[in-house]
Amino acid sequence: MKKFWTKYLKGTVIVRVEGEHAETFLNYCLNHNIHLWDIKRMKESELELHMFTEDALHIKKALRETGCRFRVVRKSGAPFIIRRMISRGGFIIGMLSFFVIVFLLSNMVWKIEVSGADPQTEHHLRKVVDELGIKRGKLLFRLPDPREVQYFVTEKMDEVTWVGVTLDGTTFKFKVVQKELPEEVKVTGPQNLIAKKKAFVTDMFIEQGQPKVERNQMVQKGELLVSGYIGKDKNTRTVAAKGKVFGEVWYRGDVTLPLESSFETYTGNNMHKHYLTVFGKNIPIWGFGEVPYENYQVLEEDKSFRMFIWELPISYLKKDVQESERVLRKYTEKEAIEKAKEMADKDLKSKLDDEAKIKSGKILHHTLDNGKVKVSMYYKVIENIVKEQPIIGGD
Repeated sequence: MKKFWTKYLKGTVIVRVEGEHAETFLNYCLNHNIHLWDIKRMKESELELHMFTEDALHIKKALRETGCRFRVVRKSGAPFIIRRMISRGGFIIGMLSFFVIVFLLSNMVWKIEVSGADPQTEHHLRKVVDELGIKRGKLLFRLPDPREVQYFVTEKMDEVTWVGVTLDGTTFKFKVVQKELPEEVKVTGPQNLIAKKKAFVTDMFIEQGQPKVERNQMVQKGELLVSGYIGKDKNTRTVAAKGKVFGEVWYRGDVTLPLESSFETYTGNNMHKHYLTVFGKNIPIWGFGEVPYENYQVLEEDKSFRMFIWELPISYLKKDVQESERVLRKYTEKEAIEKAKEMADKDLKSKLDDEAKIKSGKILHHTLDNGKVKVSMYYKVIENIVKEQPIIGGD
C-alpha cells in the first residue's frame, strides 16, 4: 500500500527505449540509482519499462552515451492529474465553489424545534434565543455552545423549570419543562385558622370566620386565631375561616467568617488563540507566541465542522487565556462583624416568603477565636402566621 501511494504521489511514466545498446542503458540507470520496474522486451532492440517522472528527467545523458531513443507510452499519478485540472480552471473553480457552498450550508442553522411548551412560553423562548443570535442562516461555529445556551435560557425564563438544548445536525432542539404552578386549593369544608408559630399579633385581615385573638396579643403555636363557628346558640353554623393574621416572630442566625482568606480571581487581561484541529492535531491559525502571563487559566471552545449529515474530523478550537492572580482578603474585626451581619441578613431573607418583612435585626453577641469571627444575630420579623385546620365532626 505504501509503495502504491509513493508511486501515485510522485507520478510514473511507461517508456519504450529503442537502440542496439538498450541493455547498456539499463545498466547505466541501475548504477546511477534510477529506479526501473516491470521491464519487458518488446522487440530485439526495444524495451518497455516503468520509472518515476522525476527520474525520466535525468536519463538524457544515458540515452546520449548509449545512442538509444525513447518515447513515452503512458503517464499516470497525481502530478499529471493536477496539471490537467489546472488546465481546466473553470471546472476546478466550479468544483471548489460547490464544496464551499455545501460546507457552509452544512454548518448553518436551518431549523429551531421547541417541544413541551405552550404557545406563549414557546414565543418567549424564541425571543430569548434570538437574543443569542440563534436564527436560521447563522453559522453554527459562530454561535454559543448548547450548554451556554441552556444556562442562559433557564436564567432568563421564570416560567420554566428546565430547558434541554441539543444540536442535531443543523437543527437546534429545545425540550422545555414548564413550571407547574400549584392550583389554588378550594376549601371544600369548614375550617379554623390556627397559629403556626409563637408570635405577637400586630394586624389582622379576616374575610370569614370569628376572630379569637386581638392585636397586641401574644399567641402560642397551635392556638386558635379565627374560628370557623359563627352565630349563636341554635343558629350556630360552621364555615371555612379565611383571612390573614400578621404577627411579630423572632429569629436567630449564626454566621462564622475568617479574618483572612485567599481566592483566585481574574485580572481582566486576556488573549485569544485560534486553531484548526485536523485529526486531533491543533494547527495554529491566529494568536501566535507564548502566553505572557505567569498565572493563567485556559477556557476552550471547540466547534466541529460538518458535511451533509456527517461530522468531519476537522474543527475550530478557540482558547481564551485569562490571566489570574491569588488574592489575600483581610478583614479587621469590625469589618468581619459587619460582613457577617450582611450574610446573616441575606440568608434570612432567602427563607422568608414575599409577604414577610424584617422589622429589625441586631447583634446578640460575637466572639473571635482562631482567626474567625462568630456572630449571633437576633431578628424581629412581621409575617403571616396562619395555618388552616379542618373542622371534623363535632370539633
